[in-house]
Amino acid sequence: MIASTLLLAAAPTALAQAPLQPFSALIGHCWAGPLDGVPGTDTHCFESVFGGQHVRDRHRVVSGGREVYAGETLYSAKGARVIFTYWNSLGGVGTGNATISGPQWKFNGTIHATAERAEEPMISTWKMVPGGYEVRNGSAAPQLYKRAD
Repeated sequence: MIASTLLLAAAPTALAQAPLQPFSALIGHCWAGPLDGVPGTDTHCFESVFGGQHVRDRHRVVSGGREVYAGETLYSAKGARVIFTYWNSLGGVGTGNATISGPQWKFNGTIHATAERAEEPMISTWKMVPGGYEVRNGSAAPQLYKRAD
């Protein structure tokens, strides 16, 4: 219970758009977790941009002591909805919607992982839990992301 309270109070960042408010618990910190079936660490760092109008999530994957992949997501409010645009170091791009209900965050969209690959569906669920947040990509097992700063 204390860890959950600390997580929610960790970053009381004011965001200008009400649909983005749930991100305030992540902003100003980096969060690291394991990758599905791949040795290495995936670290996401969140920040408020343009006076709280958007949220930026920069991530990098490090394996064997070197960065092997990086990406960035910009979350924005579109009316009462949250939309996102993702791009990565392999030339890939993705877009979609985020539905946030309490501790559960659902991301649905499409992505082409590299500049050459065909577009495919992307589904991910985040769940805020004591000590961090769990990420489940598709039907894979959840991975716990903990504060890394």
